[in-house]
Amino acid sequence: MPRTSLTIAITGANSGIGLRAAERLAAEGHRVLALCRDPARGERALERINDRATVAARLVVTDLSDPASIEAAARHLGATLDRLDVLINNAAIFDQTMRVPRFTPEDHELVWATDHLGPHRLTAALSPLMAAAPVPRLLTIASKGLVAMPWTRIRFDELDSPRWYSPTKAYYHAKLAQVMTSLRIAQHARGSVDVVCLRVPSVRLDPDRMASMPRVLRTLYAPKNQVALSPERMARTYARLSTRQDALNGRTDGETADRNPLRGVYLDERCRPVPLPPSARDGDARERLWRVSQEQTGHPEWAW
Repeated sequence: MPRTSLTIAITGANSGIGLRAAERLAAEGHRVLALCRDPARGERALERINDRATVAARLVVTDLSDPASIEAAARHLGATLDRLDVLINNAAIFDQTMRVPRFTPEDHELVWATDHLGPHRLTAALSPLMAAAPVPRLLTIASKGLVAMPWTRIRFDELDSPRWYSPTKAYYHAKLAQVMTSLRIAQHARGSVDVVCLRVPSVRLDPDRMASMPRVLRTLYAPKNQVALSPERMARTYARLSTRQDALNGRTDGETADRNPLRGVYLDERCRPVPLPPSARDGDARERLWRVSQEQTGHPEWAW
C-alpha cells in the first residue's frame, strides 16, 4: 500500500494509456474511478483493472461530449465521495476516419466538445470535491504533435465552423486549448490545486484500435506504431505525476504555493519541463479562451 492512498478519477480509462494508468494506480493501492463513455467497454476495462487492484475501482459512465452526462457523473461522485485527490483529463477523440465534422445537440463540433469543453465542464463540476482534498492535483494530457504545428492558434471566430475542419486540425486545436486552460487554472488557483500538463509523444495503439482502421490507415500507422512508446511506459509517467511525494510535500498553503515546481509546468514523458506551444504563452489569449469556454459550457462555478 502507498504511504497515502489517493482517490483518483481518470477519463478514458477503458483503453490505451488511460487503462494502463488505471491498472497501475489501482494496483498501487489507490482508489480509482474509471470515467468511460461506453458502459460495455467500461465494464470490461473495470474487470481488468480490478484483477490487480488492492482497492476496488469503480466505473462512472461519462460522455464528455454530453453536458447532462457530465453533470450526472459529477452528482454521483459528489454523493459518494468526501474528496477527490486527483483528476486526470486523459480522454480524447482523434479519429482520422471522421473526414466530415460531426456536431453535438448543442451545435458544438464533436472534437471541440469532447476534447476541450468536456474536460473544462468536468473539472469545474468536480472542483468542489477536489477542494476538499488536502493537496488536490489536476493532470491534463497534451500532445507532442503541437511541436510540429507551431502556427496553431485558437480560432475564436470560428470555433465550431466546418470550413477549416480536418481530424488533425480539430484535435490539435482542442489540445492547444487544454494546455492554455491548464495554465490559466494554475495562474488563478493561487495554490489551491497542483496543475500539471503532460506532453505525450506518439504512443503505440492497441491492437483492436489498429484493427478497426481502414487498410490504408493501418498501413500508414504500422511503422509509427512499431517505434512508438508503449502505453505501459506512459502509464508510469501518469502514475508518477499523480502520486509524486516530493511535489505534494512542496505545497503547503496558498502563500507558499510558488515553491511547488510542478504547478503550471508543461512536462514531457520524462517529467522534464519543455517549451510551451507559442500560442499558449499569450496571456490575453488564455483569458479570452477562458471566457469563451465558460460561455460555451454554461458558466459553471469553480471552487478555485
